[in-house]
Amino acid sequence: MDNKKLLLIRYPLFRLTVFLAAGIFFFDRFLSETKASLLLFILLSFFFLLIPLAIFKYRRYVLSCWFGVIASICFFFMGGLLLLNEKNNRNYTWNDNECLYYGIFDTAPEVKGKTLSAVVRVIGSMNGRDSSFTAVNRDILLYWINDSTVGDIDVGDKVLFKSRISVPGSDVDFMGFDYRRFLLVKGISGTSFSFPSNMIFEKSESMSVRSLALNCRNKIVGLFEKWNLDEDNRAVISALAIGDKSELTAELKYMYSAAGTSHVLALSGLHIGILSAILYILLWPVKKIRYGDFIQSFIVVLMLWVFAFVSGLSPSVVRAVTMCSLYFFASLFVENRLSGLYSLVLTAFLMLVYQPFYLFDISFQLSFIAVFSIILFFPFFNSLLKVDNRIAKYVWGMISVSMSAQLGTMPLVLYYFGSFPTYFIFANIIVSPLAVCILFFSLASLSLAWLPYIGNFCVCALNLFTGLLNDSMRYICGLYGSQIKSIHVNEFQMLIMFVLIICAYSYIRNKRPCLIILSLFCLNLIFGIGYYRMIDKESPSLFLAWSGLYLKNGDDRVLLTSNNGIYSVDSYNIGVMNNDYWRNKRLKRGEDKLELDYTYFCRGFKGDLKSLTQIFCIKKVVLDSSLSDYYRIMIKKQCLELNIPFSEISNQASYKIVL
Repeated sequence: MDNKKLLLIRYPLFRLTVFLAAGIFFFDRFLSETKASLLLFILLSFFFLLIPLAIFKYRRYVLSCWFGVIASICFFFMGGLLLLNEKNNRNYTWNDNECLYYGIFDTAPEVKGKTLSAVVRVIGSMNGRDSSFTAVNRDILLYWINDSTVGDIDVGDKVLFKSRISVPGSDVDFMGFDYRRFLLVKGISGTSFSFPSNMIFEKSESMSVRSLALNCRNKIVGLFEKWNLDEDNRAVISALAIGDKSELTAELKYMYSAAGTSHVLALSGLHIGILSAILYILLWPVKKIRYGDFIQSFIVVLMLWVFAFVSGLSPSVVRAVTMCSLYFFASLFVENRLSGLYSLVLTAFLMLVYQPFYLFDISFQLSFIAVFSIILFFPFFNSLLKVDNRIAKYVWGMISVSMSAQLGTMPLVLYYFGSFPTYFIFANIIVSPLAVCILFFSLASLSLAWLPYIGNFCVCALNLFTGLLNDSMRYICGLYGSQIKSIHVNEFQMLIMFVLIICAYSYIRNKRPCLIILSLFCLNLIFGIGYYRMIDKESPSLFLAWSGLYLKNGDDRVLLTSNNGIYSVDSYNIGVMNNDYWRNKRLKRGEDKLELDYTYFCRGFKGDLKSLTQIFCIKKVVLDSSLSDYYRIMIKKQCLELNIPFSEISNQASYKIVL
């Protein structure tokens, strides 16, 4: 294929994908309230300009340029339209009162302390007065008390529950994390809590494709449990081989994160790449027949989709298998050095068109930037050291891949997690061959477990290699300075870091001195912003949240304690009412009322506001979302009678008091 055709394949698709993503980001950040009908009118106007340009663009160079410009603008507005439409589908105004809802389980229940949680697709709500049915069709995160009388619940099972669904709270100031935004990206429109006595479960007669896949994965997990593996080893095998992370402990997650190898615990492109390599080796005789390359790629792709099915069809696996499938077929028609970039860009384009909120998913960002960075920087790093020894060449190749991926993802890692692993090169050299062995023996054990001696050998080898992997990561995690913590960068610093990486890549390709000057300017700008943030710290604040009083100074949060729930901080007196301590209390003779600037009512409070006014002079009332409807209505009514201003913590998870 000539260079002209390669350019037609590569650059237009890349440019249009960039403009599509830019439209999604721009309208989400700045024009989220724009009407979709107005945007559709603008999009159609630009689209109709493309028709005459498409006819004459190859006849005149100027028209050809205008065709590219208008096509890019069309995809920019299309990205915004897709986002606004999806956001409208996810937002919903829930009833403030308890209602009877009918839903279907989208995910299997997970244990969250003393409760269970699952994503439920709410089909509709029922009005108790006239028995009318209102269609909803929104996903919610449902919590309920873990009750042993309730049997196993599978994906696709039906539930009828009585509860109040609320919009997820957003608490960026207190937690530094927008929970409402996080759930919105996941497609969840509300959260709810219900008691088993208010819930009726019903087994589904027909199963969806995803429920069949999850049931298949659960059966494989059951086989792992029968093999008498060590608990930590079984948890890592389940996560690495089939994507079940339910058994991973907090210690294991931290251990792999500190070593810089947490990606091995989440099914992703690494696992798909290893599996495809194993399948290509096993199917190498097929290449000798006619059309062998095509048949080999087709069988490998088919087996990868079977693997995606038995691993539960998780989004990360589907994304990786889609990218790998496009890569295999693109390599048959496109020059090999471009097939990786072509499949990467095409996968991103298709996924964003299907679901624009994927752009804001952390795993989506990390996986695509990691692969893109490997495609760009691996040839450079790999060419720095020329070795003839096969083992040394393999080791240097793994180091080059690790450095390329870490270089591209470093700005995102620092922005989202505020830490960076220092021994990631050493850890990934160990992880890669062990992950290959674990995945190979997992497949061998599942296939040959019915054979007495061979099956036992495969299981023992699987347990041995997994134990070696865990011990290695535990050792690396325990090394001095294994993780650099508290490196917090803001969005602007992250953007400058990406500009710096682009300048570095451009300098490698073009060797222009001006790029060095621009790189030094970016470095000074990053450190300058960091120094300014360090000297310009935010003043301490008090937060009423989670039925308690917290003092926040920078990123540190401290829960204040008191025997009677009364706090004096700076010039403020604050009362936290979360028990019956002040119930039926009276002032002694000669005592004056204590002035409370804020009175915080939470779940567990017993009494009423009027009785408290006999003891305290209350200036303002704050109602927590954990209060029952009875106390909430009663206290609000008494506030109106006593002319006391009040605020409710409902849409946000805390109440801020600036000191």
